Amino acid sequence: MFKKTGEMARLRQTCCLGLTSSIVMPQILADLHQVVMSDRIHFAWTDRLGNVVNGYFEKPDARALDYFKHHHLRFFDDAGLSFRQALLFGKSTGNFRWPFKPGFESTESHERLFGSLGLEHSLDGVLRDRYGPLGLIFLLRRKGDADFSAEDEANLAQTLPYIAHAISHEAKTPESFIEAGDAGLMVFDFEGQLKYQSAHARDLCLYALADNMAPGWEATIGIHDMQHALCSLFDRIRRAFDENLPADPPAWIIANKWGEFQLRAYALHESTGKPSSYGVIVKKKLPIEVWLLQKIKEMPLSNKQREVCFLLARGVETCEIAKQLGIGQTTLKEHIQTVYRKLGIHKREELLRLVLS
Repeated sequence: MFKKTGEMARLRQTCCLGLTSSIVMPQILADLHQVVMSDRIHFAWTDRLGNVVNGYFEKPDARALDYFKHHHLRFFDDAGLSFRQALLFGKSTGNFRWPFKPGFESTESHERLFGSLGLEHSLDGVLRDRYGPLGLIFLLRRKGDADFSAEDEANLAQTLPYIAHAISHEAKTPESFIEAGDAGLMVFDFEGQLKYQSAHARDLCLYALADNMAPGWEATIGIHDMQHALCSLFDRIRRAFDENLPADPPAWIIANKWGEFQLRAYALHESTGKPSSYGVIVKKKLPIEVWLLQKIKEMPLSNKQREVCFLLARGVETCEIAKQLGIGQTTLKEHIQTVYRKLGIHKREELLRLVLS
């Protein structure tokens, strides 16, 4: 029996935002962690024939990704797996449970993709609709952690229809993006050469520079292009300093399938004198819809009240809210009154100010 109804409701709300799946996937996986605990989750979008067309990787390791990019067929052969077979004809969960083919642990594939990362346990789920496969989700746990249980597998199975909905249904781009996502730091010397990159910055730059992670993917923006753009930011900082002009830290916005990324540059000074190096904050900007939902998920409301609150905050008319939630106007009015009472407010405008604060 499924026990995590609250966690499931939050994941369902994220999956029903109606946003492009590549943009909302990081939040879907964050919600999935609350349903089935794991060290990291990987997701692969596929075509109807089971071929990988894109992928999203939590905690991406550059060396492991590069190996998989060039040697994914060797990995499947070493492990005794058939990715397309599982997508087209496999079970909804548990197709790739360890142990794999005898001897896999001694192969280079295992060491590059699992052993060197300290990973030992896996659980998969296949996403399908009536027309065929949509993708595969892959949960991983570290060596020394408990293996995935039958309850974990059942819980994952409960989430699959919602995640499939997020992928298969017609989607729209976000209304806007805000500066509220993950951020990382890079430091460049005076000549624009990279001297330091935090783990967060490394991961964010991976997705900022490439909007396709399928086997054989190539960067959408080359490293040379990135360095050229950053050096132009540094030039603006130097000019502002030389001319003694007040200036906001210059920014570069990158938009691709994963959403929007912002790189903002700052001059780093020694005790006196001109800039000696530059700090660059790279930030993943959040869709306003995801940010609103995150804020509302933290409020002391029931799952249904959160749904009502979210739609109210987005400016949806009450008649449309009742239609979307499949409830009558009287029931909706009761929900709204309860939301306002719990939050100590009296009207929609106050709700919006509270959410945006």
